[in-house]
Amino acid sequence: MSTKTCSYRYDTLEKREQSKELRRLHRQALTFLESERKHWSRVGIVPGRTVLDIGCGSGLITNELARQVYPSQVVGLDISQALLDKGQQEYSENGLGDTSSEKRPQPVFKQGDIYNLPFEHNSFDVAYARLLFQHLDDPIKAVKSIWSVLKPGGLLCIVDIDKGWSGLYPEPETSLELDSAMIQKQLSQGGDPWVGRKLGYYLNSGGFKRVETNVTLIDSDKIGLTNFFGFLSFGEPHQLEKSKFSELQQKARIDVQKLISSPYAWAGFGLFVATGCKLP
Repeated sequence: MSTKTCSYRYDTLEKREQSKELRRLHRQALTFLESERKHWSRVGIVPGRTVLDIGCGSGLITNELARQVYPSQVVGLDISQALLDKGQQEYSENGLGDTSSEKRPQPVFKQGDIYNLPFEHNSFDVAYARLLFQHLDDPIKAVKSIWSVLKPGGLLCIVDIDKGWSGLYPEPETSLELDSAMIQKQLSQGGDPWVGRKLGYYLNSGGFKRVETNVTLIDSDKIGLTNFFGFLSFGEPHQLEKSKFSELQQKARIDVQKLISSPYAWAGFGLFVATGCKLP
């Protein structure tokens, strides 16, 4: 994915903000990990199959995928070299993620564009893309690009969210205002907050067969409000104009955090998992 056609822009953040965002991404990845892992064996992410993790970011999930398919090869791809470098540095220094396993897989990390994948045709058994398609301006082109690097019989698994399948109650007015601004900014940058429901259609349009979509509920009753609010971005990676939105972002963050000590509040969203097969 090109930074010109992506609604997530890590490289444009200041260094202090990059470190903060990296910690948020790690919390988010660890929160989703259990739900995602339940689908891995079902979609063919098993030992003996090579995996391409597209939009891998800091590589935490890439490392978990490598443990899942060990000793097969996993390749993590991201457009941001800065995110790849910083993420792997912190992973090595701080031991982020589960390092208790005796398996020591060595995934490969590579910078690249999803629209022009730097791999030969028929290179991978499985392609995995998590929380990426919401940021793409041409998702069908991306699906077709992935199709070309999969082996015959290969599988594509896309994990993402859908704004229409999310909710918070009671929701502070500042949160509603910020949410509206984030949606408009993401749309202006080529992103799609309602991508979850469309993933199966994109897979089918890109040539995949046996398309299937599943939805898992992630909510505060299961993981707690503190954990839930801990991986919310409050618009920072979408580059809202600071002079206009910084005060609103700060107020919304404070108002939402106050809900943690309220008698009861609920927050949740649907995590969409869409899969398709490249039939020979």
